[in-house]
Formats: sequence, structure tokens, C-alpha cells
Amino acid sequence: MNENPKGRGGLHRSARPPLQPRRVSFLLVLVLFLMAFVFRAWGARFGLPDFYHPDEHAIVERAAAILRTGDYSPHWFNYPSAYIYAQALSYIPYFLISAARGFGNTIPDPAPYGFYFAGRVMTAFLGALTVPLVYVLASRLYGRRTGLVSSTLLTFCLLHVVHSHYVTTDVPVALFVTLTLVFCSLVLQKAEKKYIILAALFAGLSTSTKYPGAVTLLPVLVAQVLAPATRGWERLGQRLGLSVGAFMVGFLVGTPYAFLELNTFLSSLASVLGHYGTSQPGFEGGNTWLWYLRQTLTSADAALAGLGLAGIVWAAVKRRRGDLLLLSFVVPYYLLISLWQVRFERNLVPLLPVLMVLAGRVLVDAVSWLATRWPALRRREVLILSCLTAVAVVIPTKAVLDFDSALSQRDHRTAAAEWVNANLPPRSKIVTEGFPIPVDEDHFEVVQLVRIDSEDLEWYLDEGVEYVIVSDGHWRLLFEDPGRYAREIATYQDILNHSIVVQEFPPETPALLRRGYPTIPIYHFPDVLILRLEPSRSNSQTSGAYVDSFAPLSRKLLVTTKMELKAIAAAAIQGSNMPKAAIGMPAVL
Repeated sequence: MNENPKGRGGLHRSARPPLQPRRVSFLLVLVLFLMAFVFRAWGARFGLPDFYHPDEHAIVERAAAILRTGDYSPHWFNYPSAYIYAQALSYIPYFLISAARGFGNTIPDPAPYGFYFAGRVMTAFLGALTVPLVYVLASRLYGRRTGLVSSTLLTFCLLHVVHSHYVTTDVPVALFVTLTLVFCSLVLQKAEKKYIILAALFAGLSTSTKYPGAVTLLPVLVAQVLAPATRGWERLGQRLGLSVGAFMVGFLVGTPYAFLELNTFLSSLASVLGHYGTSQPGFEGGNTWLWYLRQTLTSADAALAGLGLAGIVWAAVKRRRGDLLLLSFVVPYYLLISLWQVRFERNLVPLLPVLMVLAGRVLVDAVSWLATRWPALRRREVLILSCLTAVAVVIPTKAVLDFDSALSQRDHRTAAAEWVNANLPPRSKIVTEGFPIPVDEDHFEVVQLVRIDSEDLEWYLDEGVEYVIVSDGHWRLLFEDPGRYAREIATYQDILNHSIVVQEFPPETPALLRRGYPTIPIYHFPDVLILRLEPSRSNSQTSGAYVDSFAPLSRKLLVTTKMELKAIAAAAIQGSNMPKAAIGMPAVL
């Protein structure tokens, strides 16, 4: 039987060609982007309609005010304005959809909680968009394989995922830093004017998103010095001048009123510098550079941080043009934040994309070295690299899933507020700390202090304060440094030692995530001293006498009426020969 050559040819032509490496990379990066967005948008409704993040309102309320009033100046520059304007744009679709559903045609004051949700989704999108940009940056400097590893590491980086849930400036500035470095990498190849201008513009937008983003101007200048196409100091000087000019334009595009309201801008900037340079109890200290290292190396991102540090060392050893470009941002930025007295872990976020590029590079180089040393591993090089990458992200991935799951549950602070509103007597005088749980202020007399130690015990007694609601997030930090915060701790203990815990709401989150979830205890100042009377060791069997110092009856009591408390105390006094003058005294714990 003769075969049909034409038929064979047809079969051969119908066979699918293998996927090209570029297309495979595109599909993998697309999958990583989608995963990154899911991780960062999951739980974006956390806390709503209540607000528990201490910084979100500063951006959301000003962005909403721009839409409400038509006044495009925020009249406040503690944050530069670029992300405030971006947030305002993101609220427009939400507002119009809400209006179409009959929720009104005006923007209320304060901003509706839906604006917070829309703003968080926007931050999540920008955080996810940083992942493919990291791929572009890494692949241009070190190859496609490094690009895939680096973007994978950033996708699962816990610190980046956490701050991608908030309407804050840290994740957006990381995006602009990455964009700046992408165009700087193009300048390295050929110092064309368009790339220089775009790199400098994005450096200006980085600064207009968060002031420390100004460090990105350094790699813009370094890229031109390193670019092989640059010849002659005169021409180089012109390009450097062009870079500075484009940088200023980028900054003023995002924060135009910095120039139009110069006095307010300078005052706000001075306030920010003074804050970071002086103190914020619980968030300050010496050896800031060591503190940041300790934070990262003891977190779920420890493996990623370790690879990033190894990548910095490796880049300093190799000193290729791409290495010097990245180091020109990483080193000055880290030195800058290490100079500040006040330190927040979120200040590391702009470093994360670059660190993941360096981490991916050192991982790829290490596997390549192994394959060179043992040629038998050459065929398994991709498999080994994939396994090592998976090992590096396994702990961060678990932490990310735990974090997102915790955000999706009802916040324990909401439960605490519901309990207070339902159980405490009406018109009770309650003291809360800064960024409190949402207590019904129409139902109670609420006094908000920065921390409960803002006033001493005598003030609490004179003012007739009945309940104190504590958020232990600050206090856990203060108790870690009792020498520095001796006064604050003494005042704290003095106040709480004269009250009793009536209810406590601990967070139900994994230990690695407890930093952002404070326990909420609710303390009550009773009218009487409630004691557990203990017999004296010397004559307890003969005379039944009691020692002069008494231990507390309980650290946790149900809310009860003052008459019941007095009856309990009176019964205790009758049975112990305790002076009746004790009635009416505050409880000492």
C-alpha cells in the first residue's frame, strides 16, 4: 500500500511548533502578575466600615476632599501629592456606580468607606504591576532566567504583600523606583535623550509619591556616567543638567502646589524631617541600620532578605555596570533611612524590587556555577533553580496566605467595639488611645488620648474616668526598651494597677503577624478596693489575723454595678476585720 506523501506533509505541517522562550516567559510573568494581584487584593475590605490603619485617612480624606470641593490643593504636604491625586481618580468610577445605584449624587464628609476599598484595590494593582516590571529590569540587566526568579520572589514577598493592602505611599513609590531603574537600564545601553528624560521624570514622580524617592535621581546620573555612548565631559554635563530639569518637572507634575504654596510645603517638609529626626515613642532608637537588618532576618521574609544581602555582596564583587546601577540606589537609600531616629519596617518597601533582582541574580549565578563545576547537573539546571526558588518562597507564601485569611475575617477590634457598645453603662466616661476601636460616641463620653500615659493617674481620678480601652500595639514596643521608656511604663502601670480588666480581645492571628494586630483590653476603675485576703504565715492558725498587703481578687471580672461591688467589699471586710475606710478606694492590682 502506497503512502500519500502529500498526506505525510500535511501531518508534518499541522504539528505545533514548540513554544518560544520569550512566549513562555510572557505566560509565566502573566501568571505571576495575576497571582500577585490576588494576594494583594484578597481581604481589601478588612475592617470596613471601620478604619484601623493609622495612615490611610491622611490620603483618602484629602483625595475625597479634592473631588468634593474642586480645590486641587491638599493644603498639606507631609506626604507629597502624587498618590493623593491618583487616589482621587480611582474614586470616580466607584462614585458614579454608587450614584447610578441610588446612593446619592454628592460625596459625603468624611469619605464613604467604599473609597477606602477602591483605594486599597488600586494599591494592590500597583503592587502587582511591580512584579512584571521587576522581570523587565532583571532580564535586561542579567537575563530572562534571572527575571523570572526575581519576579517570583517579589510575588510572594510578605512585606510587599502586606503594604499592598493599604492606601499608603510605600508600594506606589516602589513601583516608580522600579520604572526609573528600567529606563536607567536602557540608558546604560545607549544614552538616548528620550530614555534619560523618562528615567528622570519617573525619578521625580518617585519623589512626588514619597520624599525618600529622591534617591532615585542618583542612579539616573550614574547611568549616564556608565553609559558607553557618552563621550566628552561637555556633552555629559548637558545630559546631567537635562536629567535634573526633567526630575524637577516630574516632581512638580505630581506635587504642583509645592511651588504654588511654598510656605506650606516647606513647613510640612520641616515637620516630616523633625518627626523622623527626633522621636516617636516605640518607633525610635539607635543603630537603626541594625534594627532594619534584624527585622528582616527574623521575619517570614528571612530567606528572601538573606538572598538579597548576598546579592548586594555579589554585585559589589562583580561591579558590572548593571551592578553599579542597582547599588547606586540600594546603598544610598539604606544609608538615608538608617540616619533617622524613627524607624518603620515599611520604609524598606522601596528597596524590595531591587533586592529581589539582586537575590534572583545571585541564585541564578550560584546554580550556574554548580552546573559548571559538575557538568552532570547541566541538564537539571532549570529544575534545581526552580526547586531553590520554591524553597526560598515557601515560608513567605504560608505567611501571605495566613495574612490574607486573617484580613478576611471579622477584625477583633470590631468585636471589641460591639462588646463595649452593648455592655458598658450609657454615658460612661471612656478614655481611648490614638486610632481607637469605633466606640459609639453618642452613647458614651469618649476622651481620646495619644496614649493612656498622656495623663497621669491623678487626672484620671479627678476627671472621673470609668473605663480605659488600651491598644497594646504601642506598649509591646515600649516594654521592649524599659530603660528608654521608664516614665511612660511607670505611668502606664500606675493607671492600670488602679483598675481591673473587665474584658480582653486578643488577635487570632499567627505569631508572625502579631505586630499589626494589638490586643484590646478594657479596664474599669471601680469605686471600691476588691482584695483577696490571705492569712499571715506567723499566726494564721491561732488568731486568723491577715497580712497588711493584699493580693487582688481577680484580674478579670464581669461588669457589675457599683452597689454589687460595694456589697462584695463589705462582706470581705466583715470577714477580715479590714478597716471600713477601704470602701470607696480604687482597686489596687
